[in-house]
Amino acid sequence: MRITPLDLADDVACRRAYDAGVSAIVLDRPWISPASLAEALVDWRHPEPGIRQEMVVALGDGDDGLPLDAVAGTATLWLSDDDNTDKAWVEVRVHADHRRRGVGRALVEHLVARARAEGRVEVLADLAVPVTDRADLVGHPYVAFAQALGFEQVAVDVNRHLELPVADEALDALEERARPRWEGRYSLQTHVDGVPEELRQGLCDAMNRLATDAPSGDVDFEPESLTPAKYAHNLKVLREQGRHRLTTIAVEDATGVVAAYTDLVLPAEPNPVVWQWGTLVVAEHRGHALGTAVKVANLRRLQADHPARERVVTGNNDTNRWMIDVNEAMGFRVRELCPEVRRRLEPAGA
Repeated sequence: MRITPLDLADDVACRRAYDAGVSAIVLDRPWISPASLAEALVDWRHPEPGIRQEMVVALGDGDDGLPLDAVAGTATLWLSDDDNTDKAWVEVRVHADHRRRGVGRALVEHLVARARAEGRVEVLADLAVPVTDRADLVGHPYVAFAQALGFEQVAVDVNRHLELPVADEALDALEERARPRWEGRYSLQTHVDGVPEELRQGLCDAMNRLATDAPSGDVDFEPESLTPAKYAHNLKVLREQGRHRLTTIAVEDATGVVAAYTDLVLPAEPNPVVWQWGTLVVAEHRGHALGTAVKVANLRRLQADHPARERVVTGNNDTNRWMIDVNEAMGFRVRELCPEVRRRLEPAGA
């Protein structure tokens, strides 16, 4: 087996890597509608400024039980140079036809070695387990695999799905309960494909607190470093992918501060899935039902503008009772568990 960098300028090599990755994604997640190759290429070729992304593929050599030059797996390493510079994030996907041949182990160890060489002391990864009972995680093959490679479970996210459409009467009831708690102090605004420039710094300030204000298990994060320039870059990438982003914010009337936000991202048509990205009520503004307010307003806009979409997918740390209560009141139901795992590293040369 050979592990080699993916040539992102080579369309044929990228398609082979994409196909291998998709075979891994859909194996345990038949509900998912993977991003198209065109969307993936834009994402791979335009990482956010300040984030280094390294992609590799595992190729069979003909002597390891793998067909010669077959793409047996793919792996990605992300390194932030602007914040949380002690950490590395990894993702490994093994082709459904080439599992249990050591491909995943080889790819993980390759990425761990790269993280150590870059001076990172924590490697983080997410797993996706199609169960609904946390007890079922014990001994699950994916969890056991991570543990065998030195990773420990540090948190559990719960993925929930919301089947669309949600009845207007249900949204009306949620809005009516929330409105008296925020009306008169905050105003709601919904924007398509990005907020206006005058609001971007305030939105970035709120988004940068997601890693620190929302529960994150046993991992200590520092605030992120999103800027209006990075935000504009991300919007440009979404446009080139053919995606849309719906954002609802709550602005404090007296100060103009962005007190809460929520993002829905729609993959390019005809994908039926909508991804819930970040939702946060800034800590100083909690207790006013802003989480419900912004999510209901955003969902209304989604259903009005994109009636063909079939479901929204969201994930929350399983201790985030506040946001879980909001999501369950809207109709989200548990679909899978996503353990977050960490491997601690000694610095290179230690």
